[in-house]
Amino acid sequence: MSDHSDGAGDLPEAKIPPSMKRYFWRLGIFMTAYMVILIWGLSLKNSANPPEGLFVYALAILTALPMCGVFWTVFRLLVEMEDEYQRFLVAKQIMLATAITLCAATIWQFLNVYELMTDGPQWFGVIWLVTFGIAGGIVRWRA
Repeated sequence: MSDHSDGAGDLPEAKIPPSMKRYFWRLGIFMTAYMVILIWGLSLKNSANPPEGLFVYALAILTALPMCGVFWTVFRLLVEMEDEYQRFLVAKQIMLATAITLCAATIWQFLNVYELMTDGPQWFGVIWLVTFGIAGGIVRWRA
């Protein structure tokens, strides 16, 4: 008696496309850089002797650059995908995430204009990434 299946009813082995492997590597590199720079920068800012002048501007821009790399990574995935239907779904995901984020920014802007809120969301890059993840589920659920 053999322990091996005859293959009937077996699911095919899922293979991750090379474009997705590159996407995950890039995403991991940029998100790691973002977290390291963010923690380091906030530690400096909140230290007993916080930096001043041009260094603070450079630190702020340095912190933003990995997030820009994340956006580039998402759009690079769109370019590199070979499956047209999957590319279409990612394009819909990008558009939905962008629309949700722009709606949040617009609502906050008008709450500010009418002096109902002076402070509001400042992490729009992070908000976009969260909505990008949520949009992926919505787009594929409705596909």
